[in-house]
Amino acid sequence: MKDWRRMLTDTFGLQNRRSRRRLTFAVIVPVAATGFGLGYVVGFGRAGGPQPAAEFTATGVDAEADTYVRSAEPEATGGGSPELLVGGSSEVGVASAYVRFTVTEAPVRDAKLEFSIVESDPGQLLEVIGVDGRWDEATMSAAEVPPFGRAFDASSSSGSRVVFDVSKVVTGVGVYAFAVTSPDEDLLTRLHSREGGTAPRLNFRVPVTPSPSLSLSGPSASQSTRPEDGAGQSGPCEIGVKLVPTCGALWGVAPGSRTSEPRIDAIERWERRTGRPQDIFHAYHRGDQLFPTEEELEIARNPDRPRLLFLNWKPRNATWAEIAAGDKDIDAYLDRLAAHIKSTFNEPFFFTVHHEPENDVDARKGSGRTAADYAAMYRYVIEYLRGKGVSNLVTVMVYMAYLGWSTKPWHRDLYPGDDVVDWVSWDAYAYSDKGYGFGDFAEMVDRADDDGAWPGYYRWAAQSFPDKPLMLAEWGIWRSNKNPGHQATFLRQALAQLAHFPRLKALVYFETPNDRGKDSRIDKDPLALTAYRELGLSRHFQVRIP
Repeated sequence: MKDWRRMLTDTFGLQNRRSRRRLTFAVIVPVAATGFGLGYVVGFGRAGGPQPAAEFTATGVDAEADTYVRSAEPEATGGGSPELLVGGSSEVGVASAYVRFTVTEAPVRDAKLEFSIVESDPGQLLEVIGVDGRWDEATMSAAEVPPFGRAFDASSSSGSRVVFDVSKVVTGVGVYAFAVTSPDEDLLTRLHSREGGTAPRLNFRVPVTPSPSLSLSGPSASQSTRPEDGAGQSGPCEIGVKLVPTCGALWGVAPGSRTSEPRIDAIERWERRTGRPQDIFHAYHRGDQLFPTEEELEIARNPDRPRLLFLNWKPRNATWAEIAAGDKDIDAYLDRLAAHIKSTFNEPFFFTVHHEPENDVDARKGSGRTAADYAAMYRYVIEYLRGKGVSNLVTVMVYMAYLGWSTKPWHRDLYPGDDVVDWVSWDAYAYSDKGYGFGDFAEMVDRADDDGAWPGYYRWAAQSFPDKPLMLAEWGIWRSNKNPGHQATFLRQALAQLAHFPRLKALVYFETPNDRGKDSRIDKDPLALTAYRELGLSRHFQVRIP
């Protein structure tokens, strides 16, 4: 793979949760990666110049392999079963299905992945995510599944079949694998397998007259080799465009938050305690502070442990409306910031403006702090910095994810627009005492209200921003002396429940000893620390940071 910084520089233009339905992801293995890694690009060579328009005809292929895995039996295999289970139940835990196809014709158009349904719950959401297809249906178990790649489509499980649009990835000759899973913990969809009489099928159109000039530009997945994803060892997942990992997810932290601990000391302490380097270092700035700071530059450019920066700026001394209208003091600051970034840091970094804006919205007309004012301010800042030549921003929209705000009519007006937002994220916290926010990892990620007014954060984000990678910009488990074992239980459950949320491409823990009386540290309980280490060392978070 060519140097990631050059690749990115060239590419940048820079009601009740348990009653809801969701389903999952499809996996792909490209025939040839063109620099972005597994699950994203299929490359083909074409001899000669432009080809004349061809007449296309419908065809397709049945799955050559299919299986399912379940977390309740992590070593069990599902190959040969007449059904593919997807979703969750007390018996199977988290269940995910996998299918693989080989396409021998090209070019391919209008590719659709189709399953026949044995049994499902109407309205269950289905998602399609890419993964490496080098697995054996007879031996693959939940302990050995490949990390999720890119999301391609979402669909409903109502009726007798479910169909996904995979035309963005299935474009010609190659091996394509797809995984299917559901965010719902208590609903189980049953799909026919190829042993069950109605095989999963990949339907598409090809030219009536095949073109002999088409050929693979690289070896098929079954011919290539893949390194083992051992604990603490980088796997094949790498950084792609706009810092989106080609598979798996990024693992990060905002260490020592709300303390005076030096940031370098905090990140090194955290990494020693948790047993692995962090992919993302999250820091916060206000007012006229310039960033990255010298300390942050050192953290990012450590040759032994390179890290991605996530820098968070909250403006002061002007309303959102004033900033969007070109406040002269804010403009002067943005001029200095742009010059500073261009002279000190050329690497891509995550950046957000005024995270968790819901908490500061004043919906009164003319307040200068309406949701629409925020969206305009965010857009203004990003476009201003870009206009000054800052081309390495990877922009993140960070929601507060508090149910009291999410159901407000103005909530939809906060979003600044796809052209100025690269990632969508939210901040989510779990409580160790019963009440609001008490539950497992799945409840925290996809928190919904009981009356159905809010569908859940993951479901809302997946449906509202289907083409955006998702992130937990902050997450944590507040400790409790009344229930000291909850952190460990929560983290052990998270390892399996990650399969519910394949669009999550980064998780950034917020570590603090005191956030208005709340403590999110995970090293006060040895069992919690062990569980956190195991989560971070799982194959899901093995993304190579160059």
